[in-house]
Amino acid sequence: MKRPIGVTIAAWLTLLSGIALLFIFMLFGILAAVGGPYPSGTSPQLPLIFYAPFLLSVFAFALVIMMFVRARYAWHASMMFWVAFALFFIWCYNFMGVWHYMFYLEGGDPWYQYLSIARILFLPFPFIYAVGCSIYFLTRTPREYFSRISFRAKT
Repeated sequence: MKRPIGVTIAAWLTLLSGIALLFIFMLFGILAAVGGPYPSGTSPQLPLIFYAPFLLSVFAFALVIMMFVRARYAWHASMMFWVAFALFFIWCYNFMGVWHYMFYLEGGDPWYQYLSIARILFLPFPFIYAVGCSIYFLTRTPREYFSRISFRAKT
């Protein structure tokens, strides 16, 4: 059975999300090195929750491989990843306090207006991606694609 185009798109979006999560982890590391969100004394240590983007990025890279090779449990792993991904960004947005800025358009200088439009377009992306891919994977085509794995008899 040929891979559905939606599964391919979801795999590429998951790869991009894994790269973005790895970048976020590096930003958290830099944040901890320059003083961090918590007083860390002399040692730049990350709180345990700050390792979540790294773990999610490793999970995303493994999931992409599973999707491309049509692994048997890729569908289940995908659903778990998207739930974890959405929950991480809910925590992240609460921690950073960006909920009230998500849909706030600033006035004044055009530069600030462009930044606020970019923020409005960028911040909801993790939820749109996670919910959209989850809804697509709940349709019949991807479920059948991952459940019907043919086992050829060795001759």
